Amino acid sequence: MKKSDCLHCAMRERSIFAGLSGEELCALGMDVVDLELAAGTTIYHEGEDACCAYTLREGAVKLVKSLADGRAQIVRLLHHGDLFGFEGLHRQRHQHTAIALSTVKLCRLDLRELDQLSQRLPVVREAIFRRWQRALEEAESRIVDLGARRAEARLATFLLQWAEAYPQHRSLPFPLTRQDLGEFLGLSTEHVSRIMADFKRRGWLRESRGTLEILMPQALREDSAS
Repeated sequence: MKKSDCLHCAMRERSIFAGLSGEELCALGMDVVDLELAAGTTIYHEGEDACCAYTLREGAVKLVKSLADGRAQIVRLLHHGDLFGFEGLHRQRHQHTAIALSTVKLCRLDLRELDQLSQRLPVVREAIFRRWQRALEEAESRIVDLGARRAEARLATFLLQWAEAYPQHRSLPFPLTRQDLGEFLGLSTEHVSRIMADFKRRGWLRESRGTLEILMPQALREDSAS
């Protein structure tokens, strides 16, 4: 672990510190720690005391909620630039489990220090609020999709949205299993497998060793709208 260099970080403009000047960044008054974790690492567990929040600099993370019947539901899939664990600012315990889907690089922030900083610097508080609002809007949109759209349309929409997170990549990082996709989209693993196989048979996409290439995005768009 090492202390982050927030001033020169490539993710600075996408972080909650984007609105701060160089002088303000140098005078944060809190330690931001760099972490690198392997795929499959549990970053924190649902129900644990919330002491830290995180910014995802590289890789992908899933947030998983345990259901009463013992099943798991993926509530969010995170990419570079996303924040998580910030519910600890208002709740004593984490509301989900965070698991690295690939090798990840994180910035870890102490929640007590962050709370004090957000009270001192309204621009930071506003940035956190905007991220929460965006996450809520995305969750509401997904709830509508789960209840109103065909399984094929759900999966096609998801793949297009995943590609949007990697605009410079033709071959996209894709560490998700069929089970992950099913838990996120409200489908069985078998159903996801059949649809993905059908998409590949039609020549719409190609998978290879944890990567995904969308060959016919227009076909997916048309399917997502049907």
